[in-house]
Amino acid sequence: MSDSVDRVVNRIEDAREDPCKKATQEGRPCFPVSTTVRGEEYSVRKSLGLPDSEKTKPAPGGAPTVAEMAPYRPGPKIPPGSGFSFDPGCVAKGILKSLKGKNDTYYLYRVRDTHGERVALYDRKLDAENFQGELAFLGKFEGECDALAAFRHEELIHPPSGSPTPRPWPSPSVTPSPR
Repeated sequence: MSDSVDRVVNRIEDAREDPCKKATQEGRPCFPVSTTVRGEEYSVRKSLGLPDSEKTKPAPGGAPTVAEMAPYRPGPKIPPGSGFSFDPGCVAKGILKSLKGKNDTYYLYRVRDTHGERVALYDRKLDAENFQGELAFLGKFEGECDALAAFRHEELIHPPSGSPTPRPWPSPSVTPSPR
């Protein structure tokens, strides 16, 4: 095995030293060709500004923490977990309803009846015994905004049966416009 490998290596080395040796021995013309690279080599990695993978070493001590990355992160500099939001429009609606003496409590249900399965929001509690169909109570919400948010969330997760999946943008008409 090693003799055959040695012969192949020797033949390749001889061809590298004198590429026309075999052709000259056989009496044929020889036109040796070599390929050289001129100019810069193009690298996608370099064009994106990424470091070479051979030169890249992991950061000592592991990945940086959120606190260490805070100066480099976009957005407001608030600590994570302090996700308190305040909607003045919803608060004003709630105050106005309470001043008028109107109900601001809502009940969310998943309903299955002759019209199909859907999510429904009511301002009163439904009686499951008198309801014609299946009724699943999903929650009680104080305030119209919270109730609508829960309603929209449920509709996204479980769209009404029989309706096509909602598309974010209307598609253009397939039929050409008359001229």
